[in-house]
Order: sequence, then structure tokens, then C-alpha cells
Amino acid sequence: SRMTCAENNSIKLGKVKRLWLWFYAINILPKLKLHGENVMEEFCLSAGEKEHASEAICAENNSICLGKVKKLELELFAINILPKLVLHEENEMEEFSLSAGEKEYVSEVICAENSSILFGRVKNLVLELFAINILPKLKLHEENEMEEFCLSADKEEYVSEAIFGENNSIWLGKVKNMELELFAINILPKLKLHEENEMEAFCLSAGEKEHASEAICAENNSICLGKVKKL
Repeated sequence: SRMTCAENNSIKLGKVKRLWLWFYAINILPKLKLHGENVMEEFCLSAGEKEHASEAICAENNSICLGKVKKLELELFAINILPKLVLHEENEMEEFSLSAGEKEYVSEVICAENSSILFGRVKNLVLELFAINILPKLKLHEENEMEEFCLSADKEEYVSEAIFGENNSIWLGKVKNMELELFAINILPKLKLHEENEMEAFCLSAGEKEHASEAICAENNSICLGKVKKL
């Protein structure tokens, strides 16, 4: 409790390679100040209860500076910390994977402005369940090159927020492998790829017509994939 009463950015840690915070420890995050040129191998937060992250969630958006982060892992209520984080403008992330089984795990992120969470470059982006709805909030580097982009949603509510965005409004850059499963296919018209994109594989799986209903309603020739080797 004494630590959570400290001023924000008052605890100077310098450079940190790995930062893991679980449960109530997450609430000290706004109090920490890392080196301006910090390069982190791994940043992990896990919060099973809303109160585990309640103090950190009250921080201003884009107020917690992490520097460069190669691997970012947020679990359960810790996902709602996302709008508070600031990554280096030239950040290159190996992997960003989120799975949210409950809407409340991403409720704070969904309230953020579109394209307000700056991520830099991301090689592998995997979103599952309610986590898909944070996609419009992310802003990737204009020269982003992705090895793998995967979305999976077996319920319509998992994509209900994301499909309300404008078509071609979610910038991904270049993507080598894209896999969309079930209701996640309806995100397709919202995505925008680099005009020189060359895709190794494009995979869709839809067992029901409703899984692709939004994509079917899009204008013909409106979804630009670039060059595709395997369809």
C-alpha cells in the first residue's frame, strides 16, 4: 500500500530486460520509471481480478513508458493496461498474442480511441475471442512486415466492436501469412495491407454463412491482398 501511494514515475529502475508483475503488484507499474533507451526481452502482466489492476488502469493513457519490448504478454484483466503503455516509436516486437474469454478483460481498451495504441513493428500478431475487438485501437508502423496474422472467433460478439470500423481502416503493412477463422473473417473488409504485399498463404475457415456475411456484403474488388501464392 505504501508503494502505491508513491508518485508516478518516482521509482527509477534504469534498464530492465524482463519485467513480470502478477496480481496486485501490477498496480505499482505507473510508479516505475525505466531508462529512456530501455530494451526489454519480455514484459508480462497477469491479473485474475479487476482490483489487481485497478490503480494502474486509472493512470493516463500513454503514460507508462516501456521503451522497446520484444515480447509483450498480458493476461485477463491486465489487458486493460494496454492504452496506458508507451513503446519506443521504432519498437520491433517478435510476438504479440492476446486471448480474452470475457468482455470485461478488454473493456478499457475498447473505450480507447482508434489507432491510439502505438505498437511499432510486430512480426507475429495473434488475437483470440474478445481480444479481436482491440484491433482498431492498435497502430502499427507504416513499414510493418508481419510473418503471421491470426484471428479466431467462434462467437459473433468476439468481433462485434471491430466490424463497426470503416473499411480499410486497420493498417497491417505487409503480411506473409494470414489466417482468419469463423466470425473473424468478417474483419477482412476493415484490413488494409501494403500495396506491394506478397503473401505466402491466405487461409479462411467458415463453417456457416454468417461467418463471412460482412465480407460478402463488401464491394467487389474492395479487399486488396496484393500477391498471394497459396489461397
